[in-house]
Order: sequence, then structure tokens, then C-alpha cells
Amino acid sequence: LSSREGIESTKVVGLTDVREVIRLNPSKLTSTLTANMRRRLHGVRVLGVVTTDGPTKVLRFHLMRKDALNNVFSGAFGNGIGNDFPSDRVESLTNVEPVISSKRGGKERREQIVTAAKQTTSRLESDGLPNEDDAKRQAFLGSGLSSTGYHTSPHNDHEMGQIFSFHASFGSIMLSLVDSSPTEIAVMSFKNVSTLAKWDSLGTSSASSLVSIGWLQVDNHVPSAPFPVAVCPDFTKQNPSELEKEEKLTDETAPLLMIGLNFAPKHKSGIRCLRSVTVSPRNLAIAVDLASIVRFHRFLMGVKGHFAHFDSVSNEVAAVVTVFNGDGKKKIMFPIFETSISLGTTSSSSRKFYFEGFTILPCNVNLSVAPSRALTAAQASLEGGETVAIHTAVRKGDVLIGGNGSNVLGVTVGGKNRTPLAVFRGVFKSMIVDALLRCDKASLNFAGVSLRNHFSTGSQLSTFLAAHYFQSIRSNLPALLGSLSAFGNPLGLIRGLGDGVSDFVNEPVKGLKRSVEELDPFFVVDGVARGTGSLARHTVGGIADSASLLTETFSKNMAVLTLDRRYAQRRDQGSTLRGDGEFSATFAGGVESAVAKLVQGVVEGVTGVVKAPIRGAEKKGVEGFAKGIGKGLLGLLVKPVIGISDAATDVMIGVKGSVEGGGGISQRRRGVDRHQQLRPQRPLYGRDRMMRPYQLADAVAFALMMRTRLAGEFYLSHCDMGERVALLSVKRMLLVDADGQELLLLKFRHIKDIEVRQIPGPDGLGIEWGLLIFLNTPRKNGNDIEVISCKEKAFAEDLCAQLKHGTQIVANET
Repeated sequence: LSSREGIESTKVVGLTDVREVIRLNPSKLTSTLTANMRRRLHGVRVLGVVTTDGPTKVLRFHLMRKDALNNVFSGAFGNGIGNDFPSDRVESLTNVEPVISSKRGGKERREQIVTAAKQTTSRLESDGLPNEDDAKRQAFLGSGLSSTGYHTSPHNDHEMGQIFSFHASFGSIMLSLVDSSPTEIAVMSFKNVSTLAKWDSLGTSSASSLVSIGWLQVDNHVPSAPFPVAVCPDFTKQNPSELEKEEKLTDETAPLLMIGLNFAPKHKSGIRCLRSVTVSPRNLAIAVDLASIVRFHRFLMGVKGHFAHFDSVSNEVAAVVTVFNGDGKKKIMFPIFETSISLGTTSSSSRKFYFEGFTILPCNVNLSVAPSRALTAAQASLEGGETVAIHTAVRKGDVLIGGNGSNVLGVTVGGKNRTPLAVFRGVFKSMIVDALLRCDKASLNFAGVSLRNHFSTGSQLSTFLAAHYFQSIRSNLPALLGSLSAFGNPLGLIRGLGDGVSDFVNEPVKGLKRSVEELDPFFVVDGVARGTGSLARHTVGGIADSASLLTETFSKNMAVLTLDRRYAQRRDQGSTLRGDGEFSATFAGGVESAVAKLVQGVVEGVTGVVKAPIRGAEKKGVEGFAKGIGKGLLGLLVKPVIGISDAATDVMIGVKGSVEGGGGISQRRRGVDRHQQLRPQRPLYGRDRMMRPYQLADAVAFALMMRTRLAGEFYLSHCDMGERVALLSVKRMLLVDADGQELLLLKFRHIKDIEVRQIPGPDGLGIEWGLLIFLNTPRKNGNDIEVISCKEKAFAEDLCAQLKHGTQIVANET
């Protein structure tokens, strides 16, 4: 198109949109072709179609025959016919190198046009040229004429390139993670999940995809976990103003994560081209403990090992999964995905990508870490020996980081300190691990990523991102160290003082502006009062909070020095009760708790002098007795000091709670603890710990059972009778009222027979249904029959069936 004959070649200048079409008339080459040749070419047109090659728009030409009713062609054809017509041997037009003439209207160019015109007329006469629809489709797909002529093909959907669009929206998705113990260790909840995608089957046009997650929450169900919620969005802000409150409402309605992908059409080089990749995360609050991290890591390694078990199995073979349901066993054919997953990973890691734009927006993570707490006796009996050993090793600090292979996190189980040096090393290691794992609301800022016109493979991109975020973690080390509770959380104190000073300056200014607007001096006085009060609260509360963290750290380290594991576990359980809200975080409540802790420390020290030698003698005789005397004397010196330190901690927490309006510990953890768990932990049924579809009533009954004398026994079922609930384990039945008071406890092995009858009502008035339980062994009061009254017959029959089921289980075991 370097030269111009008429105005035909100028028609391509305005072409911009994909699939746009232009028609050129070769019969108007008046200066090159004879009148006879031009007349024979009246039935031919050159069709130009705008298509794509990756992110680039191109113009492809294709010959077509003119339909008899098509009279829309006009204009003169220019130099493009000489450049883009096939030469002597006509191949696919996409493979023809255009001939660029250095001389306008030169002899070589005229000879090429004449040759091409002769070949074109020959094909036209032999019906070797396609119609307009076929020519348009072949030009768009990059195919063309061959030396063997034109062959029509059926107009199927694959050849035409169907446009697909996909939209999926989920109000809520919940994933339950159950490890090999088995125990439900976590519940992941996704809310307002939406997916949009649009693409064509041949990849000749742009494709787009959008994934949006409105909310993510991970509930931590690991026993004795200090934080009930491990991950959730973080939209908290201290003392927000009215404008900030409105912005916060808008911020909370925004999705937690948005991922947008815009793919360019397929490129002939095979490189996958993406016009834009945008990842928009929101701020997160993460609160974990080391035992939970180890349990999550163990679960993931178990999932990976499950798939690795089928490495040698062909992808066509399916595994048989046995599911236990109400009707018995059911076998399901489960396909093996390991081979396909590994192949997909290998190809994607080596495939090249071109990113015209790649953006990950910055985000902030509010991190809190707490030491692991000891399992109670009931929790330990349900978890099993291996899991209990893991929790014990984590509390002792026997943690392995960077293990063999992909198992980067583990613990040393069963380690014992047999020498004085080993004891000293163990105590020191436990103190260090405890100090490093007590982090209070560390604010970690992760910088964003922005790449433009970037080439890389999948593995190269993942390596780059890993290095980028590792560098971000390194830059956040000062914030991590400054938020450690062992140092009193100095960064938290500085942030609090900064907020107080900011309010002390800004609140009077805001009050002055409003006083001028309202012509009322009261707002100035109110602003000064609010600013001064905020400064006082942040100053006194921040100092008291830092002091309480320091004394709490001192108490924990001194508890380790007592070498009394039972004492340390009781202290942990006491802290758990206080953190659950039974401790009133006011100054008066703090003083009351401080006195109790002080007295408890003195009592523990004195009684330990007697109890420790007795326990040692029962275990190891004379040697244990001697060690017990040493532990008792050490506790007599250390435990009262711990009581004093605990008392000081509670007083400081009470001071902080009073000046901040009764927030205390709960305020320190408001970033995560203000969110409640979505549901109670999943119960597992019977001695085999079978998993069934989740029932909220069973979960609530199991949680209630863990607070009664049935705690530590395997859950079987329950029966809700309105004002009373019967809890059934694999051994016993416990009847409790609406207030949780235990009314009746029976062992299944003592039950001889059960009947449902009508019995007189209370005080002999009326008739009601009752359950008569005949015992084979009289109780302490001499009764060999227990009667449970029920308001409805259905309640009595349901409880009767469940009791018979329990007695049958015990009979089968014996």
C-alpha cells in the first residue's frame, strides 16, 4: 500500500475494531491490467478483516468471489494487491512474504499483478474461490488458499469460535478441616464469592476473568487455642472520627480480595499474553499460636501424602472411598488427580508469559501470636497420645524449622532432660520460645508489586514474588520486635501516645470550628475535654498495658523455673478463664483478682513442699523423693514471687480497663476477638470417631458435654426434651436442666431394661409420659428404678431408643 492508484487503498486507514471488514476491487487497476482482464476480475474481491495476534491487531487479506446480488463494491484497488497476493505458488496467505517494490509502478510490480490476476481468474472459473462468509472466517482464523484450491468446510461451532460467558455466585462456602486424630482443627468460611469469565473457544479475541471474595474467616478449633478466630478481615481503627466512621462502613462493604485477569488473544509464538493482572487484597488480622500452626502444617502434609500415595497408579484408575452414612457403608469411586496435577504444574512453571501490566496492591497484616496452652485432661483423652505429645513438645520449645524435604516445620516428640545441663538448656529454650511467640498486634506492611511489559515463566514469577514478600518481612522485623510482649509492646505504647497527642491537638480544633458554625462556645470546651481525656487515657492505659505485659512475661518465665509442669498448666488454665471474660477488667476487679493471685502463690509454694516429695516418691522412689524435696523448696521461693507478679499484672490490667472503659485484655485483642466463631466444633461420633453431616444441635450438645462430668468421653448422641437435655457418651447418660445443673447420671452397664409408660404428673395431678429405667445394681439411695418424666411421648420414645443403643454398644464391647 505504499503507492496509490485511485482511492481504494485509503479505505484501510480507518479500520480499528476487531472483526471489522473492508472490500477492495482489483478490477480498478486500470494502469496495469488490460480491459479484458479487468472485465474477468469483476467477479473477484479482496476481503480485508481486522484480527488479532496476541495483544497486536493485524489486517489479513483473503480472496473471495463476488455474489451475484452483492453490488456494494466500489473504488479503485491500490498497491496492496501487489504486496499481498500470492506469487507463482500460492500457499496460505498468512505464510506469504509480501514483495515490497522500491520503484512506484515498476516493471516487476506490474508483472506480479498480471500473474496474480491470471491465477485469480483461473481459480474463479474453476470455482476455486470462497464466498464472502467462508473468506471472512478463514481470514479471521489465519488460513487461506492453497495450491490445491479451495475446499469448503462445514460451519460448525468450533470453527466459528463460540463466545462463552460464565457467572457463578455463592452466598457462603464453608470448609471443615479434620486431621488424622481425628479432630476438626479449623473451619474456613468464604462469603459473597463471585466469579465472572468471558472467552471464545478459539482464543482469537480477548478473554477476561474476575474473582471476588467478600469475606474470609478461619475459626481455630484446635483444643486450648488462645485465639478462637485465626484469620479475619481487619477494619479496626482506634477512636475513629465521624468521617472516618463513614469511610469505615464503605471499607467494610468492599470485597476482601479481588483478582482480575485480562487475556490477550492467542499469539503465534505460543507465549501467553495477559493485558492486565490485578490483585486487590484488603487488610487482614491474623492471630495464631505455635501449636495451631504445627497442627495446620501436619494436616497439609497429610493431604499431600495422601495424593503422593497414588503416584504409581494410572490416572484412569479410581480409588474407592468408603463413606459411613445413616444407612451403612457406601462406596464412591474417587478419581486420582495426582498425575494431572503434577503435569499441569510442570507445564505451567515452564511456559512463558507476557504481562503488559501486573499489579498487586499493598496491604497490611495485623499479627498477634500467643504461646500454646496446655491441654486439659479431658481434651488429652480425646486427642490421643500423638497429638498430646505434639502439644507438650511445642510448650517445651522442641520445635524444628527447616526439616528435610517439604516438611519445613516439626517438633521433637518425647525429649527428656536427664542431666542438670539439659534441664538448664530446656528451661532457657522454653523461655526464649515463649518470649518470641508473644506478639501483640504487630502491624506488618507489605508493599505492592507493579510490573510493566514483563516476560517470565511461572516459576520465575513465583520466585520473584517470594523474594519480594520475604524482603517485606525483613523490613517489618523492627515492627515485630517492637510489638513483642516480652519488651512490653513499646510500639503499641508509642502508637497509643501518638493517637492521644493527635486527639489532644485535633479535638479542640474541631470543637472551635463547630463553635464558629453553631455560635456556641460549648463545643470548644467539649473539644478540649475530649482531647485531654484521650491523651490521659492513652498515656495511662498504654503505660499500664506495657507494665502488665512485662510482669506477665516475668511470671511465665518464673513458672518455668519452678520445674513444676502441673503448676504451669494450672496457671495457663487460669489465664484462659480470665481471657474468656469471667474476670472483670476494672480497677476494683483487678485488685480483687490480685489479692486472690497473691494468696494462691503463697499457698502453692507452701503446699508444694509437701506434695512434690510425695509425688516424686510415688513415681521413682527414693530418687523421686529427693528430687521432689528440691522442687518443693524451689517452689517455696519462686511461687510467692509469681503470686506477687500476677497480682501486679491484674492491677495494671484493671487500671487500663478502668481508664479505657472496661476493655482490658479484650480491647488488646479486638482486631480478632471481636469476631465470634461461626459455629461450634464438629462432633465426632462413637469410639471410632466417625464423621457425619454437621448438625448444630449435636455440636452444641458436645460443647456442653465437655463442661460436665462426661468431659473426655466419646460423644454418642443427645436428646432435647425442652427444659432438659440428655447427653449420651459411649459409657454414660447425663441429664441436665436448662441452667446446666446435673440431675441424673447413669452408666449403661447398670441398665437392665427400659420402658415407656404413662405416669402420674407432679403432685399426682394429671398423667404424663415417663421413661422407666430398671437397674441391675441398686444405687446408693437403694433405688433400682429411675424415672424420667417427659412432656411428650415422642421425647420418651426418642430417649428410650438412644439409651437402648448405648446399652447395646456396651454389651458388644464386653
